[in-house]
Amino acid sequence: MVKVPTKGLAPSAARLVDSLSDHRIVDLTRLLEAGIPSYPTHPKFFQMRWCSMGDPAEMNQLVLGEHTGTHLDAPSHFVRHGPKRKHIHELPLESFIGRCVKMQFGPFAKDNSQVTADQIRAWEADNAAIAADDVVLIDFQWEQHWKTGTEGFGFLDSWPGLSADAAGYLAERRVKLVGTDCISLDPGDGGGGKLAAHYTLLPEGILILENVSNLAALPALSFFMALPLKIDNGTGSPVRAVAFLPR
Repeated sequence: MVKVPTKGLAPSAARLVDSLSDHRIVDLTRLLEAGIPSYPTHPKFFQMRWCSMGDPAEMNQLVLGEHTGTHLDAPSHFVRHGPKRKHIHELPLESFIGRCVKMQFGPFAKDNSQVTADQIRAWEADNAAIAADDVVLIDFQWEQHWKTGTEGFGFLDSWPGLSADAAGYLAERRVKLVGTDCISLDPGDGGGGKLAAHYTLLPEGILILENVSNLAALPALSFFMALPLKIDNGTGSPVRAVAFLPR
């Protein structure tokens, strides 16, 4: 462990630096590369070498949607009108940082399975209670299907998600963010086409994080951070999602 200097910092900042120095960082982010899975109606990811005459620097041009790879959904992704229609650039930074509760369900067959509120309550009884302003990450054990190209079509085939009553329960608990290792927090058939998780959580200001990876590496409780790009009127953004665990 490398000791980070804290000389000159305010005492509270020094304590924060010391605390983080005693933690290791777990990357929860998908690699952005050619052929990654994307929601069927969403833009695809492209990376192209950019050459400019007379410029010695090497660079690439990226073409991607706001909901590419590991990404956050802002309320405006589904909320069309009114004061609850918040874009990604309007959200406070506190929305993306906090105590993380990771729960695991499955593994599931490719049958659009739904995790219910009762299953979440049972997990809490055996592990840890969800509190207001928590980040809740749900490991559906689906990341084994993540592949590039045509092999990645299996990741998009009848994936599991939250039921309407599970989304309602998390909204009642006033969590700040709910994440999944699947392409969407709603199951592959949209929960009968109703997309209840999106229509329940986003209007309440509860953000959705999708395509999270490496959730098996997390314990039930950790500290989480996923900062989005500050996109004007953005309905979402790719993020670098990480968790901090004691060494």
